[in-house]
Amino acid sequence: MNLFDFFNFFSSAHNEKRPEDAALCGRSMVEMLGVLAIIGVLSIGAMASYAKAMMKYKLNKQAEALNLLINNALINLKEFGFKQNSTTEHHETLYKLGLIPDGITYQNKRLYDNFGTQIRVYTQSTQDSTYNYGIALYRLDTYAQTEVCRNIAIIAKENHANLKFLTSYDNETQDHYGTIYGDNYCTSKVKCLKNLTLNDIDKLCGEHTDIFYITWD
Repeated sequence: MNLFDFFNFFSSAHNEKRPEDAALCGRSMVEMLGVLAIIGVLSIGAMASYAKAMMKYKLNKQAEALNLLINNALINLKEFGFKQNSTTEHHETLYKLGLIPDGITYQNKRLYDNFGTQIRVYTQSTQDSTYNYGIALYRLDTYAQTEVCRNIAIIAKENHANLKFLTSYDNETQDHYGTIYGDNYCTSKVKCLKNLTLNDIDKLCGEHTDIFYITWD
């Protein structure tokens, strides 16, 4: 055997794959694909859990901010001036007094929560000196509109002792849906905030709802 033949023999012998090596490589590929599949499933589950946790966090922040705004308005609105037989908005006054809580943004003389829901804080009076104080929340077509709606109803229920009513309104038909009353207006003939059920909330959050009114006097 000359030197050239020797190197050819050595190279072919070195590169030859044994049957047991081929089988080992096959198992490694299957195992790798299995690991990748497991990682994919875990990643999807983690992303879903994260999105759910973030939604719950945003809803909790909205509830906290809106609850504080309602209480600030309950305490202070009666001290603010208003015009007879008209509706007066108090966003700028609340802002200047530092009464807009974190989680609610004051922009262009309007208020917005962390979901982009527009909020109006107002006093409504008539010629006979009757008046209502209120907060209006304008429902937006967002991915979380149902959850936000339920949050608003639950917040109103928590403040049932101080409120006149919670109602939902359809801009197109100008109809009110599911008016639910606070303690001072609660009778056996009407629905009461303190007794608000999940079924009542679902009706309030129907597809025709455009505005929610939370009022007191």
